[in-house]
Amino acid sequence: MINIERPIETPASLQSQEIQDFLQALANYKADPENLPKPEKPAGYRNSDVLEAFDIHFHSKCYLTEQKFGSAWSLDIDHYVPYNEQPELVFEWTNLYPADHQANMMRPRRTPEGGYLDPCHPNEDVETEILYALVEYGREPRFEATNPENLKAINTAKLLDLLHNGRLRDEDSKNRTKHLRMLIKQRYDEIMEAIIKWQGSSEPAQKFRAAEQLKILLSRNASFTMLMRSIDPVQVYVPAEFFD
Repeated sequence: MINIERPIETPASLQSQEIQDFLQALANYKADPENLPKPEKPAGYRNSDVLEAFDIHFHSKCYLTEQKFGSAWSLDIDHYVPYNEQPELVFEWTNLYPADHQANMMRPRRTPEGGYLDPCHPNEDVETEILYALVEYGREPRFEATNPENLKAINTAKLLDLLHNGRLRDEDSKNRTKHLRMLIKQRYDEIMEAIIKWQGSSEPAQKFRAAEQLKILLSRNASFTMLMRSIDPVQVYVPAEFFD
């Protein structure tokens, strides 16, 4: 996961009169559920301006796995706080996140005690509060809370492990996450090849091109940023100024 600067402005489509009427009806229902009918939720959050904002600010990536897509139109819209917990947040801009369909389906429908880290929260640094690692030559992603007393970080690390590796002793979930691990391994191989090419280049123009390519592969705009930056050769050989 990477930290995201979400724009403050709410996309216009999330402020329609239909949505405002629903939210008011929902508040009325919650205040008097015995005498008022439960309002029917309108369709309305999967709109072009929302998806365009995801393309720009979330880099067309799943906020959980960091898998990059051609556009946010290929991603699900996940609710950070699930609809069954707080239905009044169903159209709340700050509660909407782009997610890979598989990750969205595997994510538990109930938020655990303590909650999860929010990559858009200014006081929650998902890049430092989670430890990232790729072992077995890029085949196995690993996650752990930096602070073993930070419940949000612990829950988030467990969620990331589930989405990347499946459940322990559950072959179905392991098979459903196999494609993601294959993509991570492919990117790992690209990074290793790019490092070798960059270090082995003696001709200035060639070394410059290799360095620029490595910067792109390790950028926040690329797939699996934090996992790729955790690779030992990246930590040892790649200078900090290569990271955006």
